[in-house]
Amino acid sequence: MLAAMGPAGAQQTEQELIQHLDTLVPLLKDARRRAAVAQAAARRARDVHIPLDTVSIGLLTVLVVPGEGGVAQEVVGGVWKSDYAPWLSASPALAADRMFFQWSRDVVAYNSSEFTVRIVQGARWHPRSYMETGVREVISQSLKGDLVATRVGAEWTVSAVKPPDDPERIYRQVALAPSHAAQACLAGEPTSCLTAFGLLPSEGLLEDRYTPEERLLLVRQNASRFVRGAPLELRSCSSGDLAQCDRLLADFLDRYTSAQNRLWTVPFGVDVRASLLWFALVRGGEGSWGRLLAHADDAPLVALEAASSLQGEALMQEWHDWLLASRPVRHAGLGTQVLTASLWILLLLALAARSTRWRFA
Repeated sequence: MLAAMGPAGAQQTEQELIQHLDTLVPLLKDARRRAAVAQAAARRARDVHIPLDTVSIGLLTVLVVPGEGGVAQEVVGGVWKSDYAPWLSASPALAADRMFFQWSRDVVAYNSSEFTVRIVQGARWHPRSYMETGVREVISQSLKGDLVATRVGAEWTVSAVKPPDDPERIYRQVALAPSHAAQACLAGEPTSCLTAFGLLPSEGLLEDRYTPEERLLLVRQNASRFVRGAPLELRSCSSGDLAQCDRLLADFLDRYTSAQNRLWTVPFGVDVRASLLWFALVRGGEGSWGRLLAHADDAPLVALEAASSLQGEALMQEWHDWLLASRPVRHAGLGTQVLTASLWILLLLALAARSTRWRFA
């Protein structure tokens, strides 16, 4: 349309459009300002105003209802002293957030628009371990906020920054990971551990992580990533066509080159990666979190080495030793099954002994 008007007419129309857009910019800014004010007002409207006491525990600012300061000192302070104080000396997110802790018969609601509130609540009949788990969870949520601006947080996501809830489960996840690199790691090869954690760059079709058969399983388990773009190829792959699976995977890797988009190809998942992060922080001791954050722009392996004060292979070896110490002492559920069977046998014997027909002489 502009071309049909000729150069002079097109230039004039373009200038008019620019002038019109210039008049809209102030209106857009004003609309955004009013929307921000309305959102702030809505957040304030959800605020809950109740009398509160403030308790400082390490880097934590804990809000409690009057009379519960001692309980908070005991529970929150115990978790802080045992799990975080040895290595955590500074955290921007923890400094900004607030923990609302309540462990009492009457639970009340609390919210504030002034800061992020991490809530740990439980009725008085909840065990102390329940409250301690909640404390670890909310501290972890804040610390993950620190990781957002780091390559560890962006490229090597972890499930939490806290002690593993069940180390035996971490061992099982490693043992069951469908990757020859994971199995070599379990056997004690540090370089294979680095590979299975995705801490070394992987070239080609991830041959250092997966065999062709393992790549087939990888594509099958992540079929939703491929079905939209290549449903027929995915069907062939699911039918056992290894070459087609490799073609699908190669196409994906060509299109998505960032570590974040490829994280699903890392053999060890978020819980196993979290166990390594936790181990590195505890192993590094005082200041390890600060050293990790100081390497925000470096590769995750560099940050983990700085946090733990260990070279990569040495860190893998020590983590592997921890993993073996977490190995289940028996097959899951076997002891329970044997005990149950034994009880049934004893019960049947007792019934048989009471029966006239089966009574022993």
